[in-house]
Order: sequence, then C-alpha cells, then structure tokens
Amino acid sequence: MLSRIGILLPRSTDYPAMGYEILEGIRSRLLVTRNPGCKFFTENIGFGEDPALNYAKAEKLLLQENVDVLILYAGSANAEMLYGLASALQKPFLVLDAGMQLPQSSPSPYCYHINLQGLHACRIAGNMAGAGNRKVLIATSFYDGGYRGPYSYDRGLSEAGGSVCANYVSGYKAADFTIDQYLHLLHQSQAAAVAACFSTYLAGLFFKALHERNNEATPMPFYCSPFMAEEQLLAKCDFPGGEFHAVVPWASSIQNKEQAAFINTIKAEKSKAANIFHLLGWEAAIVAAAAIQQGSLKGFSYESPRGTVTIHPHTHYTYAPMYKGRINANENGKCVLTITETVSVDADMHTSIMNDRPEGLASGWRNNYLCI
Repeated sequence: MLSRIGILLPRSTDYPAMGYEILEGIRSRLLVTRNPGCKFFTENIGFGEDPALNYAKAEKLLLQENVDVLILYAGSANAEMLYGLASALQKPFLVLDAGMQLPQSSPSPYCYHINLQGLHACRIAGNMAGAGNRKVLIATSFYDGGYRGPYSYDRGLSEAGGSVCANYVSGYKAADFTIDQYLHLLHQSQAAAVAACFSTYLAGLFFKALHERNNEATPMPFYCSPFMAEEQLLAKCDFPGGEFHAVVPWASSIQNKEQAAFINTIKAEKSKAANIFHLLGWEAAIVAAAAIQQGSLKGFSYESPRGTVTIHPHTHYTYAPMYKGRINANENGKCVLTITETVSVDADMHTSIMNDRPEGLASGWRNNYLCI
C-alpha cells in the first residue's frame, strides 16, 4: 500500500505555484481513489540546475524519511544523474517532465518518466509548418533555444518537404525585448510560415510585440510550441490577429471520463481551474500506486485526462495522444485555445522521436524546463 511519498518540489518564477499544484494533483487523485492516508515528505530543489543539491535532497527523503516512492519534476539530463541512487536503493522514481529534452543515458529499471511530449508536439507542428514545401522561419527565445524544441521543429518541417529560410532568437530582458530583427528576417527571407517556440514570460512578450505590430508581424500562419499555447499563459495575452496553430499534450476542453473527474475534483477541492501541473501530479499518483503494487511498470497503461497513457517498455517514458488546436481571440480579445483534432501516438512514433538525437556535442540550459 502506498503510504510514504517523497516529492522534490521545483521552483519557477513564472509558475510560482508549480510545485504546490503538482502536490495538489497527487492529493486530489488519491482522494478520488480513497487513499487519503498517505504521508507526504517534500524538499525544494529550486530551478533544478544543481545536481549535488538534487542528489542530497533525494537521498534525504529516501534514507531519513524512508519514502516508498520518490516523485520529482526534472528534465532528462537532471533526472539521469539520480539513476544510480534509484538502482542502489531499488525504489521507484517517477520523473515528471515537460518533454523538451532527449535522453542521453540508458533507462534505469527503477525510473519512469511521465512526460508531456513537448518535443513530439514540436515535431508535429513542424510537419504542419513545412507542408507544401514551404519556407519556414523558426522563431524562438534565448531561453527556449537552449532546449531541443527548435531542433524538433527543423526535423519535422524537413520531413514534410519544407526548409528553414531564417532563424530568429529573441532577447530575454523585458525592457529590451523587440521583434525588429524578426520583422527584417520575415521580409528578407520570403517565409511562408513561422515555427514559434516560446514559453513562460517570453511567450507573453512575443505575443505582445506581435499584437503591437499587428498585420505587419502576422501575415502568414504560425505553428506554436505546446507551452506557448499553455492555457494559463494564453489567458494573459492579447490576441495579435492572424492564424495561429498549436499542438498540445492536454487542454481543459478535452472530453473523457477521467478528464471530468480531474477537472471537477480540482475545482471542488482547490477552487481553481486545473492545469498541466495538476495533470502531472494526478498521473503521478496513478503511476505511484501501480509501482508499489506491481513493481515493474514496463508497458503499463492507464487512463488519464489526456487519454490513454503508456509507459514504453524500453524507453521508460510515457506516450499519449496529442491534440491539434487553433489559438483565437475570446470575447475579451485574449488568446484562447480551441482543440480541433486528436493525433494518435503509437509506440513506433514515440521511439522515433526519442531516438532521433542531434549528432555531436549539444549544449543547453541545466535548469528544468519552465523553471526560470
């Protein structure tokens, strides 16, 4: 029986409630399954970029608090540094992740990644952007460019016969943020589509700048990364006009039985709208219970608010349906996401994304994605 849960809580300036909402998601799911007697032990790991701190906090929860399962929000690189600890203590680690990095190490028999398939979403959006042999301008932020989103866009649009005609990288300081270089490249390159990979406050700054320049900045379709279309973020942004597409792992408008339980429970217990961090916590509770009951989770499937989720037996990462959508204006002129299509994802599609790593040395940010 699941009784002692250890959680390494992340810190995020843009999503200050991230760690608490993951915990709320876990608690809410356990309430639904009538398992309220669990004890929670938490430690804060900040932005997640310090491997020594991550290890020390994990070790404390496992050795001093004797937790049955450890749950943490971490990208692939940071999680892999804890694989040795999981193997030494032979306890399950559940890694919650946006899915914007690719694994670099062989899977651990005790570690499973519940991820939101960010790179897969970018790959599909890239396919859409490159369709019809279009020239595509890839626009990203200084922050998002340090992950694998732009790479996945490039791979996707190339598969569809498209080509990259220009690359725009924004700054990161709000006071200095400008899209002048973007507009220059747009006109110079004769781009027919924009692949936009932004997140956090940088997505907000990009939407704001597009809105201010209006038709000049949005003459062709945009294909947005999943966390540029995150619903909390969109609700704060004025719609800039134009045509905006996105591929996302989850949206509040998805209809299924598990989604209804999820949305209603979060609303009833926490008096707020459910979001992707609640979702990760909700799924973590499902998988944690299964890990204690049956040990190995290779090939394990479960029903989630985003559809049927499967842990691949070889990668130890989850895969699930994805959702195409359009970003439009609501009655107040703010951005809102409308789901238009479900994209089925099978094991072969999943492994093709996970195994498609860039050649040579790769650099990037150490902090966990969305933790800035």
